[in-house]
Amino acid sequence: MYRDYKFIDCTKKYHSVMQFDKNKNVFVHRWYPFVEGYSKEFIEDILGELTFTPVCALEPFCGSGTTPVELQNHKVKCYSFEVSPFMHLLSKVKLNRKYNVETFEHYVKVLTKKLSRTSRNIRQIEPLPFGDTIVKREKSKKWNFHDMAMDGILDIRYAIRMTVDDNDYKNLFTIALASIIVQASNLFRNGKCLSYKKGWETRVFSRKDIHNFFLDKVNSIFAEDIRIISKGTSDVHNYKICYLGDVRKNIQQVPDEEVDLIITSPPYLNSRDYTDIYMLELKVLQLVNSHEELRTLRKNTLRSHVQVSYEEIRPIENERLKRSLEEMKNKECKAWNPDIINMICGYFEDMRFLFTEFSKKMRKGGVIYFNVANSAYYGVEVPVDYIIADIAESCGFTVREIRKARDLKTSPQQSDKVGKLRESVIVIDY
Repeated sequence: MYRDYKFIDCTKKYHSVMQFDKNKNVFVHRWYPFVEGYSKEFIEDILGELTFTPVCALEPFCGSGTTPVELQNHKVKCYSFEVSPFMHLLSKVKLNRKYNVETFEHYVKVLTKKLSRTSRNIRQIEPLPFGDTIVKREKSKKWNFHDMAMDGILDIRYAIRMTVDDNDYKNLFTIALASIIVQASNLFRNGKCLSYKKGWETRVFSRKDIHNFFLDKVNSIFAEDIRIISKGTSDVHNYKICYLGDVRKNIQQVPDEEVDLIITSPPYLNSRDYTDIYMLELKVLQLVNSHEELRTLRKNTLRSHVQVSYEEIRPIENERLKRSLEEMKNKECKAWNPDIINMICGYFEDMRFLFTEFSKKMRKGGVIYFNVANSAYYGVEVPVDYIIADIAESCGFTVREIRKARDLKTSPQQSDKVGKLRESVIVIDY
């Protein structure tokens, strides 16, 4: 017998605030055009409906840092975790409130001067990112960057490394570089992957074009926001408790019974590997420098994709999950992939582990806002929100309600069979 939960259609309330796109013109968040995630309004909406003033929060899947940045703006301490070295760097830079105009402008001047006199043979002093498709090679059919664009990027990376001696500002300008990488490349983000832009073969930028992309960004939105930060009052908290690494291995950094609020959106169960989506940044910024490092990073991510193979994983005890898996196994499908079943089982095993840990870290009276989306494989919908609600209750929590946030499009293979999929916010009390 399935446990029933209060279900509310909140699509009018949440439809727009669940999209990070609303952050593209927002202070600090606009420094980098993140694709996934929710907007700052989502955090503000939650804080507005709480019946208590939170003291300490937890964000186990930090992403671009929306949750800890907005909680910091409201003077709420937040422990956050991020497994991607690029997203961790981005969050850390956005959380920093120690920048000042004078130092920033000094470094902009020295960077501008350095970029006005670049080395003709930049690749002899600044190495190319790893990988066979970064630039055109013999017998290449496609490549990520034209040579002049890559040399322009290397010029900037070298200038930052050689002229910016303060790590906080070095990281800041590195994120400014990151913000133009896709623009300078032959690729664009296309859902689960990077795809080649139409007409990329003839769309060629000069080295100077790349320098100007960077300097224009630095002298506009970065400069504007640094001026605002520089005017900040002394009572602005500078919480930078953002850990790099797998939250499953590092959550013990959070003291027991200290957290009264969790706001998070874990990777959805949709086979999307975020290391692929942000591969250019990882490589160009030298955050991943070999295939072995890439494999290690993937192994440390939540089990929501099939890029890493695992030994057979037994499903957790849950009737809804069991029913979905049985329906999938009964499907006659030529594209059957046992790794999909394994991924689904691993995902919910990870969720059970996390909620077990949440029960240790939270104070009584605390609240969790858990943003997830249902998934579909082989024409069978997996009710992720209800299964996670079951897991939460099995770990001692009480599910207040499941809120439908919006409908998401399914993949072309699933759309005729299951239609749209639900994105939800599960509100959970402790």
